[in-house]
Amino acid sequence: MVRPKDLPNRLECAYCKRSYRHGGECNGKSINRNEDGCLYFSMDPKGCIRNSDLDVPLNLYEDFPPLGKWEDRWTLYDNETLIRFNKIYGLSWNKAKGKLYVKANCDYYVNEFIECYKKKMNKPDLKVVK
Repeated sequence: MVRPKDLPNRLECAYCKRSYRHGGECNGKSINRNEDGCLYFSMDPKGCIRNSDLDVPLNLYEDFPPLGKWEDRWTLYDNETLIRFNKIYGLSWNKAKGKLYVKANCDYYVNEFIECYKKKMNKPDLKVVK
């Protein structure tokens, strides 16, 4: 994936596939950068990792992913993404929709620099991909 023109230099490490933590800087990366950005930058199509407390909808008889493992069956703003559940705070049942909502702390990938990304609200709207 080619580097987007509106990607600030300070966010390169967060969106680089060479950075395994998506946010930490590469070893030996110079603080004195030119205006073009890092010469070793390689854009990760998944984007960068964000962390948030979410209400995640699940079907009643659906398997819940194990804590600390990346799961790829989710969509975020109509784009497929990976999600990792770190901590579960509680469960709630929506009788009208027939959904079980898991209140959890999650890490997820988001790529705001792809064309089809649409930011609809402040918090992510996760859905299960079938």
